Amino acid sequence: MKTKITHRRLLVVLFVFLSGLFLLALGELVTANPSKDLTPERESGLTRKQGPFPTIQLEKVVGGLTQPVTITNARDGSGRIFIVQETGEILIFVNGSVLPTAFLDISDLVSHDAEKGLLGLAFHPDYASNGFFYVDYTRVGDGATVVARYQVSAGDPDVADPDSAQIVLTQPQPGGDHNGGTVAFGPDAYLYISIGDGGCCGDPFRTAQDLETWLGKILRVDINGDDFPGDPDRNYAVPPDNPFVGVPGLDEIWASGVRNPWRCSFDRVTGDFFVADVGQDTWEEVNFQPAASSGGENYGWSVLEGLHCYNDDPPGSCDDFLNGDSTLPILEYNHNLGCSITGGYRYRGQSFPDLQGVYFYADFCTGRIWGAIQQGNGTWESQELLLAGFAISTFGEDEAGELYLVDYNFDQSVLYRVASAQAPTPTPTPTLSPTPTSSPSPTPTPSSTPTATPSPTVTATVSPTTTPRPTPTPRGRPNPRGRPTPHPRP
Repeated sequence: MKTKITHRRLLVVLFVFLSGLFLLALGELVTANPSKDLTPERESGLTRKQGPFPTIQLEKVVGGLTQPVTITNARDGSGRIFIVQETGEILIFVNGSVLPTAFLDISDLVSHDAEKGLLGLAFHPDYASNGFFYVDYTRVGDGATVVARYQVSAGDPDVADPDSAQIVLTQPQPGGDHNGGTVAFGPDAYLYISIGDGGCCGDPFRTAQDLETWLGKILRVDINGDDFPGDPDRNYAVPPDNPFVGVPGLDEIWASGVRNPWRCSFDRVTGDFFVADVGQDTWEEVNFQPAASSGGENYGWSVLEGLHCYNDDPPGSCDDFLNGDSTLPILEYNHNLGCSITGGYRYRGQSFPDLQGVYFYADFCTGRIWGAIQQGNGTWESQELLLAGFAISTFGEDEAGELYLVDYNFDQSVLYRVASAQAPTPTPTPTLSPTPTSSPSPTPTPSSTPTATPSPTVTATVSPTTTPRPTPTPRGRPNPRGRPTPHPRP
């Protein structure tokens, strides 16, 4: 089974690489490319309407990375970018290069075959004073999801103390995939944790709608307290306003009904929460939780897949979920345009004003990048901005709010900055200068990667998405078919 999954992973990346080879040959700057193969709107779930969407380009920052799955920053004033490699290392990019020593290397603790690995990283809101950060990884041996706290070393701000680990919580994984893996602090300073439904395919363990398991959920915990002092594997408190405190359901649950949330993010300005959820056979989706939410949203899986009935069990469930018993996604697309969503961020940087407020997301399989804008009436419109031609495993923000994404290509993965193509790119600051770098072992030493001069911009393809209210059309329970979720989608 492991060999089959590894082969699938290789085939997906190889296909995406070959399909985008002509783009990569243009140099180190990728500009917006009109897609000629977009399917009709009625088939794809997209509608076409001109809107205030920008054109974008990608600026190469550094190559030679190994399976990056999270890009983030510490918000400590250092300007450093932290690169999480699925193999178990966290690297630091600063002053134009990757530091030769990993910030943290826990590769001996991490199982990183198939859809497993070191998947998430979040820095404590008071990191600058306490040095605490949190990781989400798949544990070697039993395959359980582990969320653990570490601390920076006392003598070197660029190296963490590997002996400082404290388990926050663990979740057994019955199926070995759909791990989720995002850890992120909300504006309330609580830690949010995404966990998938635990197995392929079709929610076989029926976890997503079961409030007595963490699988298929978004959790919310207070890492500044400890409600379980006698349990070394539970070091957190339950926020008293969590939606299932005092009612049926596990107290840690914040939201339910997710399949495999691959990259969740908070808008650093508004506090709104975006949850991109990898679909099953047909539909990929983005869910949205406004900052004012009190939690308890049910995002519908596995009764629904996107805005569509998947498992009408018991009969009538689909109709109920489409008419108020679940929170419907704001965006979706079907597998004519891709097969595995990668969630991103709302752009809140200062370098490119025309990107301001645009939510970016992508497809891992096809390399399509979309931008989404919320309209005045609350609906969302989305447009394809770029056909990158490579597998996009994650987005990330630096301390200034500038946006990045990753070309996932095993030990030759590349970090790019997302830039506007409508104005000259500002001169990079010293902390973000895309100059030659070398990576620590086991990452191969990359070759020189200077930033290319911007080339003429091509107008982006227009394909905005809206989220109409669907007409309930329940269907019988399907026979789930085994679409392999492309690595690294747990």
